[in-house]
Amino acid sequence: MRGPRAASLLVAALLIAPACIPEGLAFVQSDKVEITEPDYREKITVPVTISWEVKDFEITGENGESRVDAGYFAVFFDTTPVPPGKTLDWVAKDDQACQNTSGCPDDVYFADRGIYETTETSLTVKRLPDLDAFEGHETHEVTVILLDGTGRRIGEHAWFTQFLYDREVVS
Repeated sequence: MRGPRAASLLVAALLIAPACIPEGLAFVQSDKVEITEPDYREKITVPVTISWEVKDFEITGENGESRVDAGYFAVFFDTTPVPPGKTLDWVAKDDQACQNTSGCPDDVYFADRGIYETTETSLTVKRLPDLDAFEGHETHEVTVILLDGTGRRIGEHAWFTQFLYDREVVS
């Protein structure tokens, strides 16, 4: 009979599924950082300022210390943050031109990719990645992550917001 067999397969799948969750991933929401500006899906102009508040985190900058409660921030515009435990240099891991250039990656390399490091709780950018959206109506996403004093991403937590931007379309 199809019904009881399907039901028993479903029960078996539900019992096995928890074993498939990667070990060490938290999947919990953190309120350590709260993006306060711009509001979610707010229509903005450039330059745009992203602001956030942080609690239970000492802003030290890159000081060589590996602590989960101290460091600084990385801000990503329209791009996926680096994985937990990786430095921003991870972004250039497959970029042969960068690998063959002394001093690369640097701040200019990162800015060209919409990535910024800061010890402040706000960041102003003068330009946004061109998403080549229909008639210039773009939806951008910004993500803030924590870096420890060695420049490595702390944990899996990331805080993000979206905002709207109408780019002037040149015909």
